[in-house]
Amino acid sequence: MTRFLIAVLLILGLLVVVDRSRRQANAEAAIAAQRPAAAPVERPAPPPPPRTPPLPTPYADAPPPTTPTIDLLARLATRRRLDRERGRVYLDSLLAETDSTLARWPDDDHTLTVAFIVDTTVPGWTSAIRDDARIALHAWDGNDVGLHFREIDSPDSADIRVQWVPSLPDSGRVGVTALTFGPDGVVHGANVTLALHRNSDSALLASAVRQRVAAHEFGHALGLPHSGNTDDIMFPSAPVAQPSRRDYATLLLLYAVPSGSLRTP
Repeated sequence: MTRFLIAVLLILGLLVVVDRSRRQANAEAAIAAQRPAAAPVERPAPPPPPRTPPLPTPYADAPPPTTPTIDLLARLATRRRLDRERGRVYLDSLLAETDSTLARWPDDDHTLTVAFIVDTTVPGWTSAIRDDARIALHAWDGNDVGLHFREIDSPDSADIRVQWVPSLPDSGRVGVTALTFGPDGVVHGANVTLALHRNSDSALLASAVRQRVAAHEFGHALGLPHSGNTDDIMFPSAPVAQPSRRDYATLLLLYAVPSGSLRTP
């Protein structure tokens, strides 16, 4: 009987302990439920990936080409035509002398005025010297371009101005021509200077020589460059007095193509 009571008491004590443990756990759970939720831990955002510089593009740092496409095509067409005609003309030398620019008088002005600036104080001057220049000028009357010449008295309003000097020191030449033209290749004026002597110690040039020199310089005044053929009046020291068929063909081609620069990018 005593053992039975002891066992009952042990069982009752165990139940009390279990019940207390359950109540304590429930109480802790209730308290935990009443606590505010803990704020999430803020983690620093990962650094952004390094920026890759953009790849360079053509002309990124340079201005785009400004030459219109139509203009470029015209320049290429003119260059091709000059290449085809190279065997019978000599305009290729003009491109080398003028930085790839075709220079000539405007299409709407085929009558060029010429003024002969006479200075009778030049040693050796005679009226025959001006007559030789007139003959040389009209040697170009047979051109197929339709260029004509009209002599006037006023140098200031003349297209072509001709003057004489005793000699051209340290040049080795007896004639020189300076053309004035714009970026479009349109000539605005020409100054022709003719020497009466090869140097300060030489005799007066013969009439035939003066005519050849003047005809050569008038060719420059019309826009022609030097030729490499001795049969042409535009050869640097031409022995001929009249423009050749090649001179006329070169002049005709010069006035058949657009003036201006033939540079291509």
